[in-house]
Amino acid sequence: MSSNEKTLEALLELGNPASRRNRAEQVEQAMRVALLLMDADAAVVLPPASRNGKRLALHAGSAAAAVLPPPPQASEVVRSLTECYQPLLFPDLSHDARGAEGDDCPGVGSGPALFIPLRQRDSVPGYIAAYRRRGRAPFSVGDSRLIFLLSAWLSTTLEGLRLASGTERLAVTDDLTDVYNARFLETALRREIRRAGRYGQELSIVRIDVDNLKAYNNERGDLRGSLVLKEVASLIAQQTRSFDLMARYGGDDFIVILPQTGRDGALEVAERTRAAVERHAFPLVAPGAITVSVGVASFPHEGTDIVALIATSHRALREAQKRGMNRVVTLLPRAA
Repeated sequence: MSSNEKTLEALLELGNPASRRNRAEQVEQAMRVALLLMDADAAVVLPPASRNGKRLALHAGSAAAAVLPPPPQASEVVRSLTECYQPLLFPDLSHDARGAEGDDCPGVGSGPALFIPLRQRDSVPGYIAAYRRRGRAPFSVGDSRLIFLLSAWLSTTLEGLRLASGTERLAVTDDLTDVYNARFLETALRREIRRAGRYGQELSIVRIDVDNLKAYNNERGDLRGSLVLKEVASLIAQQTRSFDLMARYGGDDFIVILPQTGRDGALEVAERTRAAVERHAFPLVAPGAITVSVGVASFPHEGTDIVALIATSHRALREAQKRGMNRVVTLLPRAA
């Protein structure tokens, strides 16, 4: 395959709507295209809004990008790109006063270099750069136009990924408590039930309702009641593992999915959660005034599908409330 054919193939792949890449994959693909478009020996990207300021470098012929240290704090290159938003062409990076140690690319040395700014909305700008070894022809104005188009594509793509990530998060998150919402929980619970059934594993759900929150709202106001819900959500989260999943299922109602957990293990989590809420110092009320009632249901003993499990947890929760609230109930006895 000729160089032109490879470049065309890379450009077609870059714009392929069927290619669903994450942020890191999009950056690396852009560097591969930059190598081809610029006939460069290396490409470097300082991503916009980089948390640690580290750069990514891809050398011609390399299978994967490598991580480089951040550019120097006093980098004239970074300052100029940020302020002017214009390409920077260097016939030889080491012979230009604007280039500092750390602006070059290890393994290539200080030869011809071309820097193009990258921007995302409301973020610290970055750049994409191409490098050639010393002695090779400098980059041209035509080269800068080509890579400027590439930088515009990458900036737009990264901004799209950021917005999509935020939109997807909003779609599955409860806006008050910042935990998952009921729609996402039901999808996740179906998935976990299928997995538990396939591998012969146990699975439990813990259903939690804040006791007498309506009376608290009537006395203290809905705003303070909302703050109580947020604090309860935080307390529940503190009792769960990293791979457990918690969601707000209704007004005062939370459900926690506990994968690979039988009824006894779920009862322990439920009791820890109940005790944590009971002893927590909520504002404007005496200790123990805010409590929760908890119902526990387990797969496969109390239901083999989402409807049965949620219904069983609901009945267990109502039984806890009938017995005086601030307690944990399961409809089956503990295992012997």
